[in-house]
Amino acid sequence: MWHTNKHPGISARLLNEDLDRLQNYCDKWKLKINSSKTVYSVFTKSHIVAKKNIRLPLRGTNLKKEEIPIYLGVKLDRQLALKEHIQDLRGRANKRLQLVKRLASTSWGADKNTLRQLYNGYVRSLMEYNLALQSISSKTKKDLLDRVQSQAVHFISGGTRSTPTAACEIHTNIEPLGLRRDAAVMNMVERYKRSDKSHPNRQLIDTWKPTGRLKQKSVMDIATYLQEKHHLPNNRENLQHFCKEIHFTPQKVHSKYTNIADRRII
Repeated sequence: MWHTNKHPGISARLLNEDLDRLQNYCDKWKLKINSSKTVYSVFTKSHIVAKKNIRLPLRGTNLKKEEIPIYLGVKLDRQLALKEHIQDLRGRANKRLQLVKRLASTSWGADKNTLRQLYNGYVRSLMEYNLALQSISSKTKKDLLDRVQSQAVHFISGGTRSTPTAACEIHTNIEPLGLRRDAAVMNMVERYKRSDKSHPNRQLIDTWKPTGRLKQKSVMDIATYLQEKHHLPNNRENLQHFCKEIHFTPQKVHSKYTNIADRRII
């Protein structure tokens, strides 16, 4: 459960009311919540609000504060800049890249196509987790992952350090991560825009309005910029789920195949 408000005291009061309702529901249906595994987090740009501790009791125990919670494998910092998450991806990707580098050298080892497939399936697939969400992070953090791919394409293509990364990506036929982030953002937004009007994601996108108060861009800000940059059309159709009907027309079988089982081999 979550709540957002300009004043943290109001959010704390409303969250306590929701916790009381949740506790009554669990008592009614004989359910038990583990208070030691239940935590809360505060997402804010204010350093003063981030230092405050909110009192959220559950079954007589105050919930602990988690500075960097992990939700669906994504580390969320209080400013939602994905700093810790991208640094973690970079460390894990470097370890996997070192294993790939052991499979080839200057005079022996796997060929370019094999190394390319290993990189795409073993290293880049890790860095592309929640790819659309990575677009809201700063350029400095995104460059950390771009450097990992730069090392990989230089190694696969056999280029020297002075070789431009773009040339190595063309030679190895590996798409830049920046282009893949933009494509992931547009695919996500277009999928939600083509959903039913009653879908929560569709309603969130339809009611979104740009705000220039914050320097950090949201996913919708980036999608709007890409749509204007590439002159994408606004006409779209809703997604339709249908099952194609297949009709079989019986055909007449030739007479010489009708009595195959009756034929005898002499």
